[in-house]
Amino acid sequence: MNKIHLNYLKRKSVYHIRKQLKLIRSSSKAPKKCNSLIISTQHELSETMIYPFYWYEKELEDIGIKHCEIRLTDLVKEASSQQSPTKQNHIEHIYFQAEFEMPKEALTGTLKFLKDAFPNAKIAFMDWFAPLHIRPSEIANEFIDYYIVKQTYRDFDQYTVPTIGDTNLSHYYAERHNLPLETMQFEPPKGIDKKIVLWSNFGLSPQMVDLFLGSKPTKANRPIDLHARIAVKGVDWYQAMRQEAKDAVQNLSPLNLKIASEGRVKRYKFFEEMKMSKLCFSPFGYGEVCWRDYEAFATGALLLKPNMDHLITHPDIFIPNETYVSLDWDLSDFEEKVTFYLENEQESARILSNSFDVMQQSIQNKSVLNLIEMTL
Repeated sequence: MNKIHLNYLKRKSVYHIRKQLKLIRSSSKAPKKCNSLIISTQHELSETMIYPFYWYEKELEDIGIKHCEIRLTDLVKEASSQQSPTKQNHIEHIYFQAEFEMPKEALTGTLKFLKDAFPNAKIAFMDWFAPLHIRPSEIANEFIDYYIVKQTYRDFDQYTVPTIGDTNLSHYYAERHNLPLETMQFEPPKGIDKKIVLWSNFGLSPQMVDLFLGSKPTKANRPIDLHARIAVKGVDWYQAMRQEAKDAVQNLSPLNLKIASEGRVKRYKFFEEMKMSKLCFSPFGYGEVCWRDYEAFATGALLLKPNMDHLITHPDIFIPNETYVSLDWDLSDFEEKVTFYLENEQESARILSNSFDVMQQSIQNKSVLNLIEMTL
């Protein structure tokens, strides 16, 4: 087991201990010393949005922000008990995470309960889900002051464009592979664009933060030409998309490259492979932004990924040919880009250096702390 994995296990363990110390089982038990309440789900993706409150805990306490936390399951149970909530005026800020595809009645009832229980609090809905769309805002909007996202369209009007299936990705791959999905139209609720706050992504998480605060990776000792472990199983459009990516990797076989692509490996082995890889191919998942992107930035494997010009993250890390290598969505330029960047190590090193610097400086400059302060 390598040092990277041990650091991760230690950080994750400490994080969960700290969470337990902050945890309450009922909203009525929120300590008077706390003025912020986090309602959290238990998922690796959702935790990345909560972790900044623990990473910057001291800085937040210095400006008078102290939080406690309750699991969504406990809050939903409390909200559905049909008892009038105990009003608490000392809670000023609420950060709320819903379950994926949470039923409308349960989501509405829980948010209404929060409004009644904490009349002085501003409520921020934390959309931790993979897709780029903001469909939960349709239900949440009347109850919330902020809508926090990990990524957003650069052009807000894109949210109004009809899609085959429920996302822009399902639309593209359903059209490309002639899949019979229903066309859907989403109209963002009025004023939601003013409530959106762009949050940090996977970079500031127990899994990644130590890597970005360490030494910049070098190009030395990288015997693997391309890292491309791609899971395929999923819904129809996802499976078609991922199989196309897997096929593109297999089509490189005449080049006689050393490629890590078949099967699954343990986490510590995965990071060992990444640190030995020159390039990393990260196709889309159920959303555009993936763990693999940040794992590549952190380990020094040059990221090759379908073009991301339509969205923005914090920090704005997806800049074609500056922080990653942009691919056509149909992967028609995949072999060409792989060949070029394997042959042009200096250009590859420049892009790698840029991407690591962007992530490291964002964490060192405490930019996410500024995002939290925007919601206070």
